[in-house]
Amino acid sequence: MTTFGGVAHVAFVVRDMAAAAEFYGRVLGFEAVTDRLEGPPGARHPRQLLRHPGSGMTLGIHEPLDGSGERFSPQRTGLDHVAVSVPDRQALDAWAAHLDAHGVEHSPVRDIGYAQFVSFGDPDGIAWEIWLPTG
Repeated sequence: MTTFGGVAHVAFVVRDMAAAAEFYGRVLGFEAVTDRLEGPPGARHPRQLLRHPGSGMTLGIHEPLDGSGERFSPQRTGLDHVAVSVPDRQALDAWAAHLDAHGVEHSPVRDIGYAQFVSFGDPDGIAWEIWLPTG
């Protein structure tokens, strides 16, 4: 079997690129890497890459090409949520406090036997989890 070295990036379609970039920077610590236009002349659309300096995780964000402005729904085919891991319960609790400090609604710490996690959504409702494997 051929292997791969990790996740290169995750790309999201967002309703408002500026609001999404602000949220990901303020709440999760991502930093802007690039702003660029993609597509053929006359049909170019902005796309931004954000990188998390602590983990190296990269997000790509852009607005919908059709301008639909629909909110994300995990009930449709596609992405359900993104989970990032933490090393211990202290870090998980610190993330819950951090989300509180930034006014981000989130679940309580949930324990499902093999993991504990806190879940929340971005401004478009894209679901995230801060995940602590325990099993």
